[in-house]
Amino acid sequence: MPYPFEILSPKKAELEIFKSKLPHVCSSIQELFRTMSVSYRSIEQRNMFGNYGGLRRDNGFETALNLTWVAMLNDHLIGTDADTSEFIDKLRLICLKWYHFGNSLDSCLFFGYFFYLFYSQSKFIVRDQIKDLKMLIDNANNTTHDSEIKALLKPSHSKSWYQTEFGIGDKLSNIFIVNGDLVKVELPLPGYQITFNKTLQYDLRAPNFLSREHIELPQKNDGKVIISCPKCGQRCRGKIFSELEMTCPKCAQTWTQRI
Repeated sequence: MPYPFEILSPKKAELEIFKSKLPHVCSSIQELFRTMSVSYRSIEQRNMFGNYGGLRRDNGFETALNLTWVAMLNDHLIGTDADTSEFIDKLRLICLKWYHFGNSLDSCLFFGYFFYLFYSQSKFIVRDQIKDLKMLIDNANNTTHDSEIKALLKPSHSKSWYQTEFGIGDKLSNIFIVNGDLVKVELPLPGYQITFNKTLQYDLRAPNFLSREHIELPQKNDGKVIISCPKCGQRCRGKIFSELEMTCPKCAQTWTQRI
C-alpha cells in the first residue's frame, strides 16, 4: 500500500528553481536525506518484543539537521524569530518537495517517525538547536518574498477541515487522518496532534497540529447536512451521503468531504 504523499509529482522546472534559488538548502538537504535513510533502516530492526530497536546516535542525523536549519536561515526561508513549530513545518515542505524530485522514501518515513510519532521529543531537540542558532545568526524577519519560491513551497493542506466519527479530513485535498492517528490536546492551543500512531501511514502533506478553530463538525438534521464553504465561509446545505460533493452557491467553490 503506497503512502499518501507518494502519488504526487512536481513539474521538472521546479528542481531548477530549487537549485538556483535555494542553494544552501539544496546542498544541506542531500546529507539530511542520507542520514534519515540510514536512521530509518536502523529503526526497522525490531527487538524480541516487536518494538523498534531505536535510533543509532552515531549516524550524523542531528548534525545534518542542524546544518539544514542554518541553510534555511541563509536562504531566508524562515526568520530567527519563528517558533519551533514553524521551523519543523517548513522543513516538512522542503522534505516533501525533495522526495518528489526522486529522492529516498525511507528518508521521508524517518521524518514521519521522528517528527510525527515522537513529536514531543523531537520538538525539544529542535528547540535546543534553534536556540543556539539564534545566538549566532542575525537574520530577524529577513524572509524571502520571491514568488517562485512561495509557489514551490506552497502549503500542502488547507485550513478548512471537517470531523467525522472516524477521523478528520481536509476539505480541499484527500488528506484524511483516522482517530487512532490523532491525539486531542488542550494546551497551549486546543486541537489535535497528528501522530500516525495507529496506522504508521505517515502523510507528509499533513501538519503536525490541527487547531480546533479550523475543524468543522457538520450539522445534521432530517436527512440534510449544513457545512461551510472552505473558500468564502458560506453555509451550504445538502442531502446526507457517506461522501458529499458540494458546490458553493455564493462563490462556486467545489469540494468533497466525508460525512
